[in-house]
Amino acid sequence: MIYMKLFARSVFFLVLCILASCSDKFLEQTPTDVLTNANFFRTESDAQSALIGAYAQLQSESTYGNVVDAANLDWTMSGDLYEQDQNTPRVQLEMLSLPADNLYIGQMYSALYQGVSRTNFVITRVGQMTNLAQQTKAVILAQAKFLRALYYYKLVSYFGGVSLITTELNASSKLDIPRSTAPEVWKQVEADLTEAVSVLPATWQSSTDVGRATKGAALAFLVRTYLWQQKYTEAVTASEQLVGLNVYGLLPNFRDVFRKTNENNREMVFSTQYSSVNDGSEGNGLDVRSAPRGAPSTYIGRGANSNFVPQTAWINAFERDANGRIKDLRYWGVIIGPGEPHQDMTSFVMPLTFPNPYTKTGYIVTKYWFEPNLVSSPQNAPIIRYSEALLNYAEALNETGRSSDAMKQVNIVRARAGLTAKPLDLTKDQVLDAIFYERRMEFTWEPTGAFTDLNRRGRFMDFIKANRADYAKIQVETKPWLNQRPILLPIPQSAWDVNKSLVQNTGYPAFK
Repeated sequence: MIYMKLFARSVFFLVLCILASCSDKFLEQTPTDVLTNANFFRTESDAQSALIGAYAQLQSESTYGNVVDAANLDWTMSGDLYEQDQNTPRVQLEMLSLPADNLYIGQMYSALYQGVSRTNFVITRVGQMTNLAQQTKAVILAQAKFLRALYYYKLVSYFGGVSLITTELNASSKLDIPRSTAPEVWKQVEADLTEAVSVLPATWQSSTDVGRATKGAALAFLVRTYLWQQKYTEAVTASEQLVGLNVYGLLPNFRDVFRKTNENNREMVFSTQYSSVNDGSEGNGLDVRSAPRGAPSTYIGRGANSNFVPQTAWINAFERDANGRIKDLRYWGVIIGPGEPHQDMTSFVMPLTFPNPYTKTGYIVTKYWFEPNLVSSPQNAPIIRYSEALLNYAEALNETGRSSDAMKQVNIVRARAGLTAKPLDLTKDQVLDAIFYERRMEFTWEPTGAFTDLNRRGRFMDFIKANRADYAKIQVETKPWLNQRPILLPIPQSAWDVNKSLVQNTGYPAFK
């Protein structure tokens, strides 16, 4: 995709951000051979370069790289993934201690606002350009607004109401910006996505544009936004628009969805784009974080950490046949356990008695580990897949009195997993349970299906009580922030240090 192949050009964007914050003229003359505010944003190429920088922020592990959100937060907090490293910030998340100075919470908050800043910069500057074709300008702005919605979507879903900034800031801007309410932030997310839906193409014609935001991606996130706001009728309508595009579908083989040789396939509604160009500097470390630490380099390449491994309770939740063998094809597609071979490198077999550095539980997620890589992995990170869109559609249908139709969507997902269809005459509560079961088994180590979705529906505390073996150790009664609905992460101490107008979320100690 263009914003990854030309990632180096986003350096220009960072320079521009610095320049944009300087209000004093350095020289009276305007140079023509260097990048300045005066001679940038003159051509479509300039506008596209700035947009590339806004896309590139998705690559951060702290935004949409499937590490901080998907692994450190969502799947560790729900208890289905184990933090193999057990460093202090990860243990804090695992135990739901959630201090305001937690490293990963702070990194995510900061990185998401960097994304907001980049998108606001594009929206302001491109919006002022007078020499762009109207349609070209509209499509660039729609992409920037889609991205701004993604960054704010994650901020509001994790932190609740946050400072809502929709214009470019510079050195003269007031930086003590109070928090808006959560409904106000959701309204902005919804507005940005609605505009993106009305402008973006269903597909891009040029192969160099594959991976950019599309109408379908905007619709999928709009459905998510409606679900958070309990606008279920609107979620049904947007879901039907998404399905009606006839662009997306489930791949027959679950493992094939994630292959780098098959990236941007019809199941990937939107994903973070990575590349192996420039010696892997535009890649990610998902493979390293997947593969078992200490395994032979023949299978690992540049090294392995096995940071996040499946907990036994999650493994035990898979449906089994009469002989006790797991029959869910999703397990066999992206998990290996004791005595089981890697799906692609079949000569690698997980030992029956495994060294603890490999994995504490005996299992490894291979969703992002296909081969040894000598440089960072170019494999894209899924953000939203069509299977989630179907389950989101099912949830909205169920809430609007169409439980039978909802189960039809659930059964599409189950069929690909090789599982028997469930009855269509389940009660509303049974349908919701079925939807959340499929989320849990479908999306391990993806930014959906665990804490965020459970929290959205007020199911998180009941879930961990029923499924986490270490529930008593968490000492829920000593953590008042877990009594809130939805549960919110703390506003980071580092954010308050530079913006004293921020007020901490309910249940946490006040800022000092």
